Amino acid sequence: MRPQRAFTLLELLVVLSLIGLVAGIVAPRFIDMGDKLTLKNQLLEVRRQINGLPLLALRDGSTLRIDEQGAPVQLPGAWRATANPPILYQGNGACLGGQLEIWQGDDHRYSIHLLPPFCQWSS
Repeated sequence: MRPQRAFTLLELLVVLSLIGLVAGIVAPRFIDMGDKLTLKNQLLEVRRQINGLPLLALRDGSTLRIDEQGAPVQLPGAWRATANPPILYQGNGACLGGQLEIWQGDDHRYSIHLLPPFCQWSS
């Protein structure tokens, strides 16, 4: 009879230890990547909402404004947009331009200069 070939308990423990070590190093990076993707997606949503303000003003036929109190849109999470002096979107969809400040909670994230007449936030 031939002796049966198998892994020893020591070999199995070494392999499991290596797998645990690699997982311990790699897992936090995946968690950070998820957080970064969430922030990026939220920022894209903020940008989409701001870029949609001229159409919203045109559709409603009313003047919209972004001022120190915020923007007339519902932004995701703790994001907010402010402007001082206010940025006005007229009922015909035209915008007068201005400096837009983007905040996430109490952290200032971006300053965007919106140019008339469309005031689009480009990348």
